[in-house]
Amino acid sequence: MIKEFEIALEVLTDVLDQKTPFAEALRSKFQKNLDLRPLRGLVAGLVGCELRHQLYFDFMLNGLETYEVEEKRLLALALANAFFFRRFDATLVHESLKERFGEEKLALAQPLFDLTETPENYIPDTVDRRGAQYLSLRFNVPEWMVKILNHFGGAAAYQSLRKFSRPFATTLRVRTSALGMKKVLENPDFTEAAVPGMVVYKGTTPLRKIPEFRKGQLFPEKLLTKHILDAHPVAEPSEVLLYNGNADPSLELELIETYGANVGMNIAVPDVDKKVEVTKLIKEKNLHNVNFFSAPDPESMEASVSGMQKLVVVAPNSTNFDLIPTSPDYMLHFDRNSMDSLIEGERKALEGAAKYVDEGGTLLYIVYTISKKEGHGRISDFLKAHREFKLVSEEQHFPYEEFETAAYVCELRKGAEELTIPPAFADLATSATNSASIPQASAK
Repeated sequence: MIKEFEIALEVLTDVLDQKTPFAEALRSKFQKNLDLRPLRGLVAGLVGCELRHQLYFDFMLNGLETYEVEEKRLLALALANAFFFRRFDATLVHESLKERFGEEKLALAQPLFDLTETPENYIPDTVDRRGAQYLSLRFNVPEWMVKILNHFGGAAAYQSLRKFSRPFATTLRVRTSALGMKKVLENPDFTEAAVPGMVVYKGTTPLRKIPEFRKGQLFPEKLLTKHILDAHPVAEPSEVLLYNGNADPSLELELIETYGANVGMNIAVPDVDKKVEVTKLIKEKNLHNVNFFSAPDPESMEASVSGMQKLVVVAPNSTNFDLIPTSPDYMLHFDRNSMDSLIEGERKALEGAAKYVDEGGTLLYIVYTISKKEGHGRISDFLKAHREFKLVSEEQHFPYEEFETAAYVCELRKGAEELTIPPAFADLATSATNSASIPQASAK
């Protein structure tokens, strides 16, 4: 068998059977095997391609009853190469499979390889082109997720899934207090982003090898994150409270970079030990106005937050569908049964942080997802229980829009005069989008 396929099978087995994250499985395989490292790129590409079409390959290989589990996985890797990856010679792969399975057994799978000649038939006609199963197989997401997205209309679901299946732009915050934009843009791999202080990286060199990134002068951040915080500035002597339940530290880093020593910041995360980047930046800037603390229970922060805040930002952990483009195994490992726990965590975070909003102050709720239960539903329940808050605005962002982000953002005001309530949430997925037809295409 081709060496890269043997290694790819080992990595794929680790991901599927041991639930090891794809990146970790690759690192484990190649970190200690120096002689194998030249093969890492091809192996990563092949396994990543298979994982991005895992549901489809499972569906298509289901009828091959004479094949063992490991044999089906090897076939899936070969099909991934034949359909999409195309970096290995098809004849060489076919000969390797024939040597492994025998000509008669391989012949049973040949009709699948023949589909490469008619890409429009990748998904059988027996699958309803308008149903959740078709979108599930085409975009490699479980049917339950398709149904969640369909709450915003079929076209919004289709466009979101289509965007999720493609890599997002890599956007970075420039720490302008330490590095000038002009200096960054001298590198042709960077272009200025639509949001001030941010750049888009289009290079092929891993970010970890770029000196400015290693020094912490650049850090990954969503355009939408900075756009939202820029739209809600805090001035002295006001204070800001942030609760961030996400593993991504960009919200904390953005606040610290933006305000420096000018504004008091209370920053809460589930575990500060897992946010070393934040601690490092606070020390580097020698800041004494940042109260960075662990809040494993966001409903009980009384010992760490002493006063009321003009701005409170709540960004609890969520389904984080934005991770799909960068983590091909994300939905594979995602436990649907964990959604109730996530929603309860979002409730606790909102309840806990809301206690510290000053009269006339603003409460921002941000969840990086496309789910009405986590977004509009969560806020509806909160407002029913807290008449002292009024809804200023709410917006569902979709990954195919300007900011390439799946996120629900809501602004509430405490003790404000009666405010105009925005349109029904169903209208936030634009009528133009929802009325569009869903194109019919291949499984690519």
